[in-house]
Amino acid sequence: MTIRSTITRASAAVVLGAAALALTGCTQIHQQFGDAWYVTYEVSVDSSDATTLHAVSYLGAESRGDAATTRTLSTAMTKPGAGSSDGSASWTHETIVLAESPASVAATPASGRTATCRILLDGKRVISEEQGQPGQPVRCKVDTPKFS
Repeated sequence: MTIRSTITRASAAVVLGAAALALTGCTQIHQQFGDAWYVTYEVSVDSSDATTLHAVSYLGAESRGDAATTRTLSTAMTKPGAGSSDGSASWTHETIVLAESPASVAATPASGRTATCRILLDGKRVISEEQGQPGQPVRCKVDTPKFS
């Protein structure tokens, strides 16, 4: 091996290391200063009484600057009358999702119950809504829109 090839390999390693560090830094800056939405995840069940949801998972960050992660709850309770105007029972969670990034929520209702999920921006604008089959998981998934 020549001195020249050793220097070339060392230079390549430095360049690759600097590129990786720059990309990591860009991710951190984007998390801190990128456009972010206040997202509400909602799962409603066709029951006016409180009911248990199983295998609840959602994607987001708890505070600005945190990396988005998938969080999983083995169970979650719905609140009676907390759903839409139909009086259904719902579970909700608020989180932060960067613009043009994935938002998702999933849950499984009790046997014989039907669940509906929704993803709302700023607590008002529905950007995803799905209805599941009785006793089967329901999942909403969408990329959040770009800020205009």
